[in-house]
Amino acid sequence: MRRRVVALLLTGGTAWAGPTGLNTIPTTDLVPYHQVSAALQNGNTTLRGNSSLLHEPEPVPQAQVGLPWNLEGGIDVVPEDRPEDYRPVLNLKWKPLPEGYRWPAVAVGVSQLGVGFTPNEFLVLSKTLNYDQIEYQKFRAHHRNIKLRGIRIHSGILRTASAWRALVGTDVEVSDHFVVYADWMSGSTNAVSVGGVVVIDREDSIQAALLRANDQDRVTGLLLMYTHVFTW
Repeated sequence: MRRRVVALLLTGGTAWAGPTGLNTIPTTDLVPYHQVSAALQNGNTTLRGNSSLLHEPEPVPQAQVGLPWNLEGGIDVVPEDRPEDYRPVLNLKWKPLPEGYRWPAVAVGVSQLGVGFTPNEFLVLSKTLNYDQIEYQKFRAHHRNIKLRGIRIHSGILRTASAWRALVGTDVEVSDHFVVYADWMSGSTNAVSVGGVVVIDREDSIQAALLRANDQDRVTGLLLMYTHVFTW
């Protein structure tokens, strides 16, 4: 079970599905009210050995829903111990402070709420560096994929069962069809990642990232995710 939980922390899959996080860390982003972000991700990111991604991909279905009062809730169906042993875990995020011209957005949340998993709590801050430009484009928001958010930096902390972890990341909107993602979580069992998102259209996107564990000197993982956003 420990191996599975570590793998899920490295991929960020149990709490930060789709547009509400980077590769491995959460952000202050929320799925908008009246929208659902559904994603399918590889729960196993390992590249080498008989238990690698090619041999045991462990697909992880995820769903995040936008709620009233700046809330977001989600459910992910993840492998707990054996590859065929899947269980649901819940997560919740609240953004008490939206971003302004002079201050960052702030969000708090809990993840891995489920039988057999240890809950995590986090606090994150996000700041848009080209805030004026993004504000000017708000009239286009309903035509754009929610992953297109300008140039931003993120930081925060996450509390696991045994330690506090530092979180740092950035996302850079290169064009209407590509966004660079990079982030890092402290701790020897966590990772630094670099990747990006190919934005297909308003509802669909594909995310990929390479992971390098903090206690290794080589690329140790590959994250892949497909996301579709439903509106009602």
